Amino acid sequence: MGLDTVELVYSLERYFGVEIPDAVSEKLYTVGEVATWFSQQLGVTGQRYSAVRADVAAQLLAELPAAATEAMPLREALPDAQALKLYRYALRNRYGLVLPPLAAPPAFSASPSLWEVLTGRQLPKTPYWHTQTLTELIDWTIAANYEKLLVPPLGSYYEVEQAVIGITSYSSGVPVEEIRLESSFVNDLGMD
Repeated sequence: MGLDTVELVYSLERYFGVEIPDAVSEKLYTVGEVATWFSQQLGVTGQRYSAVRADVAAQLLAELPAAATEAMPLREALPDAQALKLYRYALRNRYGLVLPPLAAPPAFSASPSLWEVLTGRQLPKTPYWHTQTLTELIDWTIAANYEKLLVPPLGSYYEVEQAVIGITSYSSGVPVEEIRLESSFVNDLGMD
């Protein structure tokens, strides 16, 4: 385990108030595996409903036209940089919520990795945020604001997932919109 991973484990333990045994931490390779392990320890494995998510969804939808739903693509809800800027300000000023950075797509296609060249397969690409829906934006916003919104003890598996994503983003420097539950700490997030 490298220094990045040790710091992440320490941050997770401190946040959740549960120590991860060394034998267990060595077997947790993905963000989802960590979330599942903490959910089991906290006894919230089967619970998906989150009052926090319902509140954040209502707040995000309140700042959009009445016809907006969670299934609406972000390219329709926030069609240009000015709309995103105004939305960002409204959420911060009214609710104290900070939207994740929502980076622009890369200007050029990255060269295939050595693994892709050797195996002939491609790693899954992180979708550009504009192609996602408001549902994903709600999740990203909760993860980006986990310290404010998700105060332990957490009441659902969903909340544990978002807290783990938020802590991982903070520790790794990878934006929350690029972290998925199947993301590998070493291969996808560059942590050693």
